[in-house]
Amino acid sequence: MDAEQGKHQTEEEVLQGMLSHRFNYAKAHRSSTYHHTFRTKTRWELVRLSLLIVGIECTYATETAFVAPILLAIGLPHTLMTMMWAMPPIVGVLFVPVVASVSDRLRSSWGRRRPVLLLLGIAMLLGMMLLPHGRAIGEAIGLRSVAWVATITTLGLTTTDFSAEASNGLCRTYAMEVCTIRDQARVLSTMMLIGGLGGMLGYLFGAIDWIALPIGQYFESNEAAVFTANWIVLLIGLVSTLTSFAEIPLPVQEQDAMLRPVTHSMLQNEVKRMRGDEYATQTQLSESIGFRQFVRNTVQMPRSMKILCLTQFLSHMGYLPYCLYFTDFVGAEVFGGDVQAPEHSPAFVLYEEGLRFACWGMALFAGCASLYSLVIERLIDRVGARPVYVGGLMAHCVGMVAMGLLRHRAIVMLCCSLTGIMYTTIYSIPFLLISHYHSKNSFHMKDGKCVESTEPRGFGADVSMMSSVLCLAQLIVSLVMGVLIDAAGTTTVITYVAGGCTLLAALSAMAVLYMGL
Repeated sequence: MDAEQGKHQTEEEVLQGMLSHRFNYAKAHRSSTYHHTFRTKTRWELVRLSLLIVGIECTYATETAFVAPILLAIGLPHTLMTMMWAMPPIVGVLFVPVVASVSDRLRSSWGRRRPVLLLLGIAMLLGMMLLPHGRAIGEAIGLRSVAWVATITTLGLTTTDFSAEASNGLCRTYAMEVCTIRDQARVLSTMMLIGGLGGMLGYLFGAIDWIALPIGQYFESNEAAVFTANWIVLLIGLVSTLTSFAEIPLPVQEQDAMLRPVTHSMLQNEVKRMRGDEYATQTQLSESIGFRQFVRNTVQMPRSMKILCLTQFLSHMGYLPYCLYFTDFVGAEVFGGDVQAPEHSPAFVLYEEGLRFACWGMALFAGCASLYSLVIERLIDRVGARPVYVGGLMAHCVGMVAMGLLRHRAIVMLCCSLTGIMYTTIYSIPFLLISHYHSKNSFHMKDGKCVESTEPRGFGADVSMMSSVLCLAQLIVSLVMGVLIDAAGTTTVITYVAGGCTLLAALSAMAVLYMGL
């Protein structure tokens, strides 16, 4: 093709040419294990790539449904129970960015993301073993006091939650890097869809009375059975994702420019070059920034990223009270039970009944999140990202306030479905916006036009910031919520805090930079 024809090629045609050229090159000159990076993935391949998210979401579901009751049953008051949830975000805020930065620069022959995901996956599996067996482990080693049992349980919680948070962003980064840029939105929506099914599965595990089943005789408690089922799902998801697609190792990318995944910035540069732009420059591996540059990018964050992170922070501040304490709210306030009442007493039985009912509600929440993920892209295309973002947040706000005021079982179920809409929103639009910013290599606009960024920013590091924001929100909620519950004398306060924070998030979302998305 001559230079004049190249000038008239569309961006899509340029992309197809780049992918086709690299696909044939990888297949003929290097290794057939790399050529898949430059082709479109089938729906089943995207599902297999995303199965770790199923395990992670199932783990979140089991944690959020059972950790609060487990800690309360040990004998902890609400203030101390909620503070136990502070340990994972403290570790997360400190180390999730470190994990992301190490991953960005890892020179393993197995790739940059998969070795880290393997270590985090093993840590999650170990943590899931500790969580339901804190009392049994304490008794086995002679540490029977409430303090030691709570410490062992919290160790399991911290290990599991930190590993899940770090894996969540890293798994999405890995998936987007082994897919073409046209498949990135597809893989994110696939992760949301089957991730919602994973969450639903975890909550359904909690809704089952395992002890009443024949298999229940093999477990010391209902919680132990639920965590075992979750453990199996997590193991299957980890193995499936890590064996799905080989990554192109960083040293190989550095040595051979033809074996670098085609990024948005590479595409834009190639378009400029083919159209004779004298300012087109050779593409660099900007994603492989060092930790020092990562810290600098965090401190000198563009205004658009600051607003997006603030919105995500407030969103999680609104979601986490529901997520962490919903089952306790339903068991205590909707059903009138008491987790610290004597076992088999009417108050304890009511609490257990409320716990299982709450798990059904959260299964509905996860199912609605999964279904909404099927239509959110079409909604964004039709009405734009801003109305979808703000509307999704307001749905949760209205639901939380209604739940707190009415405390009726039917209202609880309805409000759970509204939270599902919000959950899909906060786990899709922010990531799409970050991808959008990087696709244009721009983080702000002037006179209606995107201004190209001159500061290198790691895509994986920017995605991981969303996990860091979640850790910060969880830390604050954990330290404050228990005090508010004890001061108010009721767990209903969680619904009002959740509604207020989500309203602030919706206002912040109005100021987010969308760049036409």
